[in-house]
Amino acid sequence: MRRLVLNLALLAALALALCGCGYTFTGMGSPDAEDAASRLAPELRHMTLVRVDNPTTEAWLEPRLRSLIRDEFNRRRLVTWTEKSKATSLLTIVIKRYSRATSIAGQQDQSVKLQAAITLSFRVTRASDGAVIYDSGEQTQTESYYPGDSDGADQRITDLTVRRMADLMTENY
Repeated sequence: MRRLVLNLALLAALALALCGCGYTFTGMGSPDAEDAASRLAPELRHMTLVRVDNPTTEAWLEPRLRSLIRDEFNRRRLVTWTEKSKATSLLTIVIKRYSRATSIAGQQDQSVKLQAAITLSFRVTRASDGAVIYDSGEQTQTESYYPGDSDGADQRITDLTVRRMADLMTENY
């Protein structure tokens, strides 16, 4: 019993110390607080995802990226999604390529390990005049996987790609 009381007291002291220094968990800040780490100025954070250019034969890629981007940007409070007529910035995603290939082959040329790769870019423009506010440049993400796990690899690579793009939009150097 004494140990339980001591543990609770230590936990309470830790919680007070963390709150006192302003520490917050991701997504737990005040709802009105602007994310100071974003590359976008506060007045440009009303965004619409206008287009995902997908020249690949992977039809699932566009809706998956749209969904993941909206969720990730919301989670990080990078933007407020709005309709195009009210947007101050427009996001365009251009997928350059998506591929799956054997990375390790066995003695009879069977695939022992495969690799998925995606190359894409994000471009944010000002809605009022079309000026480029942010351009990620071409970014490539790869994911190794074993035969039979191509769906899992597709999910992992798109998750990693979207997180990486959100990371790039919050780097301010």
